[in-house]
Amino acid sequence: MQLIPAATIIAEALVAVPDALLTALRPGDAASGASVATRLARSLSLAEHPVHPPSWLFPSQGVSFRRVLAAVNRYRGALLADPVGSGKTFVALAVAAQVNSGSTACLVPAALLPQWQVTAARLGIAVTLWSHERISRGQLPEGTRGLVIIDESHRFRNSGTQRYRYLAPWLVGRSALLLTATPVVNRVADLAHQLLLAVRDDALAADGVTSLHTLLRKSCSSPALGQLVFENRAGLEPRPQRVHRQSKADESERSAAARAVAAVDRLRLSKSDTIGGLIRGVLLRAAASSPAAFRQGLRRYHKLLLHARDAVSTGRPIDRNELRRFTRGLDDQLVWWELLPITKGHSELELEDTDPLEATIHELEATALEPDSKLGRLRFLLTDGTPSLVFTASRPTVRHIRHCLADLQIAWCTGNDAGIGRTPLPRHTVLAWFRAPGVCDHAPRHLVVTDVAAEGLDLQRVARVVHYDLPWTPMRMEQREGRAVRYGSQHPRVEVVRFGLPPVLERRLRLCATLTRKQRLPAAAGLGDSGRHLWQWRAELASRFPGRAIHGVAAVPSALAGVLAGFALYAAGDSRALSVTVLWMDNNGSWTEAPEIVEARLESAATQQGIVQADPAELANYLTLLAGPVRERLALTRGRRWIVPDPTASSRRVLVRLQSYVREAARRHDTRRMTELERAMALAAGGLTAGEAALMDRLAKATDPDFNTLVRTLPARGSLPEQLEVKLTGLVLFGPAKISQVTITSPECADSKPCCSISTEP
Repeated sequence: MQLIPAATIIAEALVAVPDALLTALRPGDAASGASVATRLARSLSLAEHPVHPPSWLFPSQGVSFRRVLAAVNRYRGALLADPVGSGKTFVALAVAAQVNSGSTACLVPAALLPQWQVTAARLGIAVTLWSHERISRGQLPEGTRGLVIIDESHRFRNSGTQRYRYLAPWLVGRSALLLTATPVVNRVADLAHQLLLAVRDDALAADGVTSLHTLLRKSCSSPALGQLVFENRAGLEPRPQRVHRQSKADESERSAAARAVAAVDRLRLSKSDTIGGLIRGVLLRAAASSPAAFRQGLRRYHKLLLHARDAVSTGRPIDRNELRRFTRGLDDQLVWWELLPITKGHSELELEDTDPLEATIHELEATALEPDSKLGRLRFLLTDGTPSLVFTASRPTVRHIRHCLADLQIAWCTGNDAGIGRTPLPRHTVLAWFRAPGVCDHAPRHLVVTDVAAEGLDLQRVARVVHYDLPWTPMRMEQREGRAVRYGSQHPRVEVVRFGLPPVLERRLRLCATLTRKQRLPAAAGLGDSGRHLWQWRAELASRFPGRAIHGVAAVPSALAGVLAGFALYAAGDSRALSVTVLWMDNNGSWTEAPEIVEARLESAATQQGIVQADPAELANYLTLLAGPVRERLALTRGRRWIVPDPTASSRRVLVRLQSYVREAARRHDTRRMTELERAMALAAGGLTAGEAALMDRLAKATDPDFNTLVRTLPARGSLPEQLEVKLTGLVLFGPAKISQVTITSPECADSKPCCSISTEP
């Protein structure tokens, strides 16, 4: 047998590479500006799972379904923020049917359990329904695995609540789909707390976001957030149009409001300005609602004073929980009781208010039968017979309306209590009259409720929503109006009426000003129409650039000098991109991902149909400059994979203990133990979900035996790419003409081949 020598490579000359990264930045062939712009635009589109959605989803819902499914598979979590009434329940159940093989845990408000049960049964999807209220008591479902659906997830926006502290550890190792049309309520950080229930804090590190919580806590956002939060407002199936109206207070209401404010101002309330302000807010809020609510508020405060006086007489101050219960109507105003100092040795309330308060209550009782002008406005509105849903802030106001407008046969609902006029009826019976289209002629036409009915209910018969009392947050406004503005409504238009406050009460409560300020918060996170510029624009780009997409280099004659560049990072051997970036870079090396700039450059490049050869020296210069931002992305993806920007104190302590155990295991050559500890270190040193952070807190305080037991139960962080690859997705060079040849492509030419050339001097 003849032996064949092994192949060898002989280099006659070796040349040092000035920058190894440049060898990976392969720009491709010359192409038209339009084709490269199309490629760049499509590279920014949100990832979509290739599976076909079920037939019972609308086409627009199919887009949300595919995007959410892709995010859940990659990040183990996603938040669907499609508008109220757009069918998020159906999308979520479709995702669950695709991901889970058994029953899916669905965590929903108690009032929505029947609605979820009916929908899941109709679609034939196995679910285990569990209420938020049970979670608040520490009860969590058993016997389910895989994806968890959390409806109205904005209820978990505060990590300090009982329900959050119970749910977060239970979700460790599980994926979750969060559903809410209003993820941002009081602060942009509301969104972070919801996402961190399932998604790790550094999930978007490859896109330049080292910490979701840090980003959103600063009221900032990033285009990368669009990979976790999905809001599809385009192509929605027909829903009613909203027609807004204002109903202003008349002179009689303004006079009554001035008297109520004067009565409250006569009270000293508390030596603490903060507590006094809270109590004053509760009383003025009641005065803004109705005379009945104001009287009830004063009576409740009078009882609180008597209780405080009895407590002081026995040598102890009033329990602060009593104050918290009294001011619970201001929960949405972020009252952090833990930060308020506790006065020692005496009551936090001014007990001298007792006598003037009694006199004020007697005066109001004497005027109880006087006409209520605000109620007169409502009567005038309802007499046209349009089926209306009226929202109030208090139960006394519901009783006031149903008593004074008894001739209109008004239905009402407050919590589990419901009825018509003075007749109590089952809640589901009352609500059914406003769901079904074919109700009898004798059914009530109007429904008065507190905000208990503001979430999730489908009241398709309603043609008007009345904000009799304004809420503290735009989230409440949206949830209220969404009861009628939804798929399946019987009406092409839904009227929305706001009852304005008398000026003296608006100056004190600043309700309208607060709503206006908070309406800007979702935009800071990229949500809503005004937040489109942050990340939603990426989802729309593909439809705006429908032509042929080519990976290549284009040159566009322009007074601007710079390059529109796109690149993607891949784990070696994986066809799915870890991150995609499109940026604009000036010829001095400064660069930006600002959407308005990137969009403008894409639009400009798309007008260039011919193929223009780029200047080689200029191309080489831009590739050298582009290596800078590419290295930054590589560092965030690879170099920081064991580091978080702001590790918690618990994580630091856990890492120190783990390192000592690793040294001990190394001395014993215990490879199994070292593998276990290194896996724990990988988890502790990276970004964590809220549940994993709670585990770190437990580990930091655990004794040695408990520590070792807990380490064995820690979830794996998942495989991290050992090698990364960089690929250019396209380059468009802008600048004065420095070309020697222009190739014009005619649409008549087969296969878009060039059909003529024109020489051009520089």
